[in-house]
Amino acid sequence: MIRAVLCADSRFSEWATGANILCCSSVDELSTFIDIEPVEYIFSVANPFILPVGMLRQARQGAFNYHDGPLPQYAGTHATSWALLAGESEYAITWHCMDQGVDTGDVVVRRQVLITPTDTAFTLNIRCYEAAIEGFRELLIGLTDGALDIRPQRMLDRSYFPRYRRPDVGGCLRWDRSAEDLSAMVRALDFGANYPNPLGMPKVILVDDLVAVKRVKVLDRCSDELPGSLLGIHRWNWRVATATQDVDVWFSGPDGQSIDASALAKHHGLDIGDRLHIFGVEQASSITSELEMLAVQESFWRQRLAGFRSLQLPFFLSSALAMTKWQSSSENAFSVLAELAPIERMVHIVVGWLIYLSRISGESELQLGWSPTLNVSGVASEATGLHIAAVVPMKIVVDLDDAFAEVRRTVETEFALLRAHKSFAGDLVARYPALKNIEALRSRCPWPIGITIREGASSHELGSAPNSGILRSGNVLTLEVCSLDGSFRWHFDRSRLAPENVERITQHLEKLLGAVMAEPRQPVGRIDILPAAERGYLLEELNRTEAAYPSERCIHELFEAQVRRAPEAVALVHENERLSYGELNARANRLAHHLVALGVRPDQPVGICVERSAAMVVGLLAILKAGGAYVPLDAAYPGTRLRQILGEAAPRLVLADAAGRAALGGEALAGVGLVELEAQSLAWAGQPSSDPDARALGLGPHHLAYVIYTSGSTGTPKGVMVEHRNLLNYLQWSHRSYYEEALNGSPILHSLSFDGIVTTLFGPLLAGAALYLLKPPVETDLLSPANDGRVYDLIKLTPSHLSLLNRQLECYEGPAPTKALMAT
Repeated sequence: MIRAVLCADSRFSEWATGANILCCSSVDELSTFIDIEPVEYIFSVANPFILPVGMLRQARQGAFNYHDGPLPQYAGTHATSWALLAGESEYAITWHCMDQGVDTGDVVVRRQVLITPTDTAFTLNIRCYEAAIEGFRELLIGLTDGALDIRPQRMLDRSYFPRYRRPDVGGCLRWDRSAEDLSAMVRALDFGANYPNPLGMPKVILVDDLVAVKRVKVLDRCSDELPGSLLGIHRWNWRVATATQDVDVWFSGPDGQSIDASALAKHHGLDIGDRLHIFGVEQASSITSELEMLAVQESFWRQRLAGFRSLQLPFFLSSALAMTKWQSSSENAFSVLAELAPIERMVHIVVGWLIYLSRISGESELQLGWSPTLNVSGVASEATGLHIAAVVPMKIVVDLDDAFAEVRRTVETEFALLRAHKSFAGDLVARYPALKNIEALRSRCPWPIGITIREGASSHELGSAPNSGILRSGNVLTLEVCSLDGSFRWHFDRSRLAPENVERITQHLEKLLGAVMAEPRQPVGRIDILPAAERGYLLEELNRTEAAYPSERCIHELFEAQVRRAPEAVALVHENERLSYGELNARANRLAHHLVALGVRPDQPVGICVERSAAMVVGLLAILKAGGAYVPLDAAYPGTRLRQILGEAAPRLVLADAAGRAALGGEALAGVGLVELEAQSLAWAGQPSSDPDARALGLGPHHLAYVIYTSGSTGTPKGVMVEHRNLLNYLQWSHRSYYEEALNGSPILHSLSFDGIVTTLFGPLLAGAALYLLKPPVETDLLSPANDGRVYDLIKLTPSHLSLLNRQLECYEGPAPTKALMAT
């Protein structure tokens, strides 16, 4: 019976919990259990923990470990990969007694495993596990029968591979080696697409980039060209010369998917006959040593990267598709820090910047890009810069109730962590599925904001490697501070951050640091960071929101004025039907007179349940002209919801088409007057086409224009009453924002029950533009109007429309389909 397990794997932990087996989360917890509950055996399988000798001795019958290698050879970690790299063809797994050493105990079971020429670390690991299961059965039989074949290891034959050893040049293919060596490198580092890769990605160096290798095939031919020569460039692979046979090479991108090899060559300016990078001895040794040194810190960085956070500022522009335009500010120095030593100025600027970021973003936990300082020899620095992350995450928690000194101590603690852990291998993210699935981390510089400390003279070059004059540690904004004199400057993408806002940030930071110097003990969250002029602008100028609008008029009266200005202009387009302003107004007027005759009066609710059509717009205008307040009823809503709204709003009349009548049902319509909008013979066809007199009806801007019901997501749907003057004030603003300079119109994409529809429903009609009724649902081609050269003034979208538009834009090459997008 299994008494307890110690595991770091969540699936194993779930299995143990489901089997009512105690699952210990640490060695100490297991040791405490064994002290209280003695056990007969300890079995260790793929165990990442080092168990203390005292615990092993408490197993009364013995402690045994499974090792995926033929001890005494290939002791240590990742034995299968090292065996593949060594070109082994015969292999074995071992069960051995556990003692105070690592993989040094007596062997009790050994099972042979043959290695095939196509084996990868993944396939070999699977076969080793299968052999381990058979070996475990053999071990249990031996323990039961008392007939174990115990053999001491011959330590003279021992080979040991520590956890932090890394393959030559971090897995880079060395073209001056044999084709078999290159194939072995790729196969030894293939742990399976959905499994962590603890050693390194197989890759090639291309000019100033590293590209992952997916597969290498050794050919029967030898071209006799110099190693590294490009012999062929095909859609999915290259052919390259090595020290022996030629090889075909396939590549993969940051997401692990195959990439177009011909496009890759074109991107890097490579052609047949060019020669790929050949590593020198010193360069290769330096890179390998540096990666092995950083491997010790890998678990720290994995944990930090898994908590990736993207810090955004309100100044950032949302223009991810725009061409990056880098700009550097001039050197600056804050006069308020003049009395401090240069190193103190640098610290104050960095700490002040982090406080400012917390204040302006509203975030207490910040993650920024940070450029570490690496000691790399000149001969290897360029290539090493590609292998090692040039930007790492700085993580700071700012408590705005603290004084500057407390925040500084937090920052200095983080500085110490960053110095101790330096950086990580550049392929780390690609090697761990949990990190690779965070799309932003696939970039070399995923953090929008970064900090770089410069220890020498300034350079005007922007770079992305440790030896660059300036390291861009933020993909939108980098603060570069010089430790020699405390000066600073900004590097920013002006397509995402306007230069004037960089100047505002500088002023805010100077104000903050000035306040810190004047009163260092005040809580940093209470420091005034706004210059007097900006404070006046924000609090006074922006609050002068009064704007003249025709407050004595109703919505439909402004529409009628537009009709008088241009009666022949197109007002509405629905499929093959086009109505002019005069035609639309005449239809609405006849129906309005009919509604007045049926008793519609100001503030009286009138339901409307129709499909998207010209009749829908006619009905809405008619209700407004008659003085009523329209109540939208979406035919797509459940019948219970529609009946609930009808019961709450209690309209005396409902305008409906066939779809509306079917949705409402005969029972709901039994107690209200029904106006059928698509009847063969319209009851109001003989009514006058003249505008109803709003004043004669007693109708004014203080009366209701519509009553719309909330979604009910937080309880019972509630009716919201909107007056003409409220709606008119909003529509006047939308007119100035979207329709003042062009008359291209807007499409209707939403249900009448969506309050946001009023912008694109009434906005074009008050501006003299056309209203386009597009077919539901959202699968409509939003870009089709641009095909005839027309653009919209405004498209109002929900998130579902945005995803559709993004898909359509991927293969769209025409003109911009709109002047403005409003997402709601």
